Amino acid sequence: MTANPLSGQVVVVTGAGRGIGRVIAQSLASRGARVAIGDIDEAALPTAARKCGAAFWARLDVTDPCSFRSFLAETEERLGPIDALVNNAGIMPAGPLLDEDDAVTKRIFEINTYGFVVGTKHALARMVPRGRGHIINIASTMGESSVPGLVSYNASKAAVIRFTDAARLEFRRSGVKFSCVLPGAVNTELAAGITQPRLIRKLEPDDVAAEVVRALESGRSHRRIYAPRSFGLLLMGLRVLPLSVGEFGSRMLGAERAVLRDSDLAARRTYQERVSHS
Repeated sequence: MTANPLSGQVVVVTGAGRGIGRVIAQSLASRGARVAIGDIDEAALPTAARKCGAAFWARLDVTDPCSFRSFLAETEERLGPIDALVNNAGIMPAGPLLDEDDAVTKRIFEINTYGFVVGTKHALARMVPRGRGHIINIASTMGESSVPGLVSYNASKAAVIRFTDAARLEFRRSGVKFSCVLPGAVNTELAAGITQPRLIRKLEPDDVAAEVVRALESGRSHRRIYAPRSFGLLLMGLRVLPLSVGEFGSRMLGAERAVLRDSDLAARRTYQERVSHS
């Protein structure tokens, strides 16, 4: 029988107190990985750790370099050298741009973009001298598409995609692998109340976790991993068209009105208040 490539691997998952992060951690642990989970919501971590079988958990503020550095150091003290980091922590406030408080805009970029840069840098500092490791950044298909009502979120995830591309090239001879996962809307609190454009199905967290597991088990870099993969084909098709034609196609699918007109933004009030002040 072939040994599971994840067995005994030390994997860090950020934003794992709930949602996609917790399911990713659970999937990795079920494959034999020794998983460390972090989240800014410390109260959610004991339950999450129990449900996903984490080997270690602690509060982690991905926007604070000292917090990230300390978390990685304690993980290695308890579990051993880190083999992979899954940068997953993210928030998605939705609504008209002019209604978005400046503090919320700043928070989106701090968590969704700066937090990924900080985590990647501190993980690389440990991985590069060893000549091995894997960084997986959870971006979004929204980083390659433009959706009114998600303007700041679109920009924050576009930055993650380009950051991952550039880092992969810079460290391609280091032995460290880079993969970027681009899910569509996932059936979690983050996407509550958001209406999907036509022809695009909403994913379950297990769908995203399966792509992360496959990427780590492959042992190689993946420039783009779309979930669902059909969405990646759609985006590639729209990109080869003239901009005006591509935007017309998006309108026909309902993308322009999906958030601002068709979604139930009131159903997101509790979520948006929590993530805006965490």
